[in-house]
Amino acid sequence: MNLLDKRSLGLGLGAAVLACAVLPNVLSAYWIYLAISAMVGAVVMQSFGVIVGRAGVMSLCQMSFAAIGAWVVLRLNVAGAPGGLLVWLVLGGLAAVPVGVAIGLPALRIRGVNLAVVTFGFAVSTDIVLNADQFPGAEDLTMLERPEPFTGDAGYFVFTVIVFTVIAVALAALARTRLGLSWYELRHSERAAAAHGVSVARSKLAAFAISAFIAGVGGGLLAGQLSLVVPSNFAMGQSLALFAVAIMIGPHHPEGAVLGGVFGAVMATIMEKAHLPQDFGGVLFGAGALLALRGGMSQTDLTRTRKRERAARKLLEDAAGPDDALPAPPAPPCAPSPRRLRSPLGSGGPASTCGG
Repeated sequence: MNLLDKRSLGLGLGAAVLACAVLPNVLSAYWIYLAISAMVGAVVMQSFGVIVGRAGVMSLCQMSFAAIGAWVVLRLNVAGAPGGLLVWLVLGGLAAVPVGVAIGLPALRIRGVNLAVVTFGFAVSTDIVLNADQFPGAEDLTMLERPEPFTGDAGYFVFTVIVFTVIAVALAALARTRLGLSWYELRHSERAAAAHGVSVARSKLAAFAISAFIAGVGGGLLAGQLSLVVPSNFAMGQSLALFAVAIMIGPHHPEGAVLGGVFGAVMATIMEKAHLPQDFGGVLFGAGALLALRGGMSQTDLTRTRKRERAARKLLEDAAGPDDALPAPPAPPCAPSPRRLRSPLGSGGPASTCGG
């Protein structure tokens, strides 16, 4: 791990500790609830960061994976399974993995808009199934208990920050492995990745599996926040909005995932304060996604690129030193002056534009 990676890791962990220590003590109950929503959204955005940001695959069904995770967590709660919410989150994420692999199988043959249509079709099907039946515990109002010592909203906010941080650190470590590097190759060119010996099928299926696991964990966290969920919490339209945010911001970086979660949490409040329709937020996200697609780079990618350029420029300046200034470029060769191309006989030929 180089110095820049260690510094980024230290800053990220420091920001997480500071948020856990300060925000629960200074925010009101309403803003604590929005902060929990932002962190839950940030976890789901990390799943978009894997499949969209790293692997470059268009997936519009991440909220469907989140619904699977929430359903499993609530079903285990109704059954009184041992382990508590922390264990159930992992089981909910694992339950979404085989579904993610099954959805990823068409990605081995199709890509681009066609794959987006397939994943959106799965999101529509999941929406129909969820609306046909309620989530476990909804009929008899069996509430989901949060684990100790995170029972209150302030404590649960700390719990969501911990889960987000663990996933972010794990993804940062995975990005340095052969599998993580293969995702970036797939994002730019599948043919080039295959030419370099990368198994395109294995990398794509792994991306779908890991993103489904993270989305399932995010759905379980949402169930822990609300205690009871309804199908509208995982509507297919949310997957479209989050996909637009993923294209615009770049959730494959932790700061991008947090920013996307914050946007999703406070956008409804902003629209209400501005007396604008709630659907207008989706229009803004869509416009931002189009601009990001046109530029070919998300906001976090652009910010990090500029930061690396400044760091590289500073290193070059420090290596050169104040007394090792680069030499001035050589002067261009002398050319005849256009005004004196026809000089008198015996004047020695055309005059030169060089000094003298």
